[in-house]
Amino acid sequence: MPRDIPVSNGNLLFNFDSDYRMRDVYFPLIGQENHSKGQQPFRFGVWVEGRCSWIGPEWERDLRYHNDSLVTDVFLKNESLGLQLRCSDVIDFDLNVYIKKIEVQNLEDRERQARLFFSHDFYLYGNDIGDTAYFDPRTRSIVHYKANRYFLINCCKAGKCGVEHFACGDKEVPGRLGTWKDAEDGELSGNPISWGSADSTIGILMNLPTGGRSTAFYWVAAGTLYHEVAQLNQEVLEKTPSELIKRTSDYWGAWVRKEHRSFGDLPGKVTDVFNSSLLVLRTQIDNRGAIIAANDSDIVRFGKDTYSYM
Repeated sequence: MPRDIPVSNGNLLFNFDSDYRMRDVYFPLIGQENHSKGQQPFRFGVWVEGRCSWIGPEWERDLRYHNDSLVTDVFLKNESLGLQLRCSDVIDFDLNVYIKKIEVQNLEDRERQARLFFSHDFYLYGNDIGDTAYFDPRTRSIVHYKANRYFLINCCKAGKCGVEHFACGDKEVPGRLGTWKDAEDGELSGNPISWGSADSTIGILMNLPTGGRSTAFYWVAAGTLYHEVAQLNQEVLEKTPSELIKRTSDYWGAWVRKEHRSFGDLPGKVTDVFNSSLLVLRTQIDNRGAIIAANDSDIVRFGKDTYSYM
């Protein structure tokens, strides 16, 4: 399956598929270590009024970028749930942090509570042996780690930051599908640690006014040591996710327009595609200069190889 709307800063790359499911996580070298199995996506879903729906085919989807930017502009709608989502995804141009903004709109004429769920199916160093996932009370976040690979997951809503609803568990063992299954009843167990073939899920509870909107932020910091991801998390809190999204959008806009180009009488849509192509190509280029053919791990299932070569 091809990858849509990749986001990257040359050290950290997240790939999404056409169903807006996160498929690949490359760090710290673009094209080398993929910390996801690829065919088993990280799940993002919504629970409301007793029903849980993971983002996928049953949602109306429009995936694109903002103009001249590597900040995504994703529209999601589920008529049966009476919900509409507008999401922005970005990896900060300087910090190794992936950030998602989620704006949830209530399409019903009554107040409701929606619960967002984010499930993390890491395969650190490309395998699920010896991984650990735990709730870290110092940063009020979930941390996945193995050896020198750390991923810290946190969130904010209504100015209040920190993970309050979570579960750490096992996957791919008999009788255990993963903590994403735990989320489907709208509640998470609160289990604070798991090791081996470990996964995790966090939840964000959002109160939606009648016909109104509510906004939340979610982020994943990547590093090689605990104190590194803890410091990145602190920088997100201090600078705020909104400001990091804005500054990264401004950076890529300046990057793609830094050279004067004459397009003659070509229509604006053509120049937009040209700029967008440059930006997407940049997501596949490591900061140390390696230009990758394609970071699509699906071929591993069939050919036991990848297109992640220079």
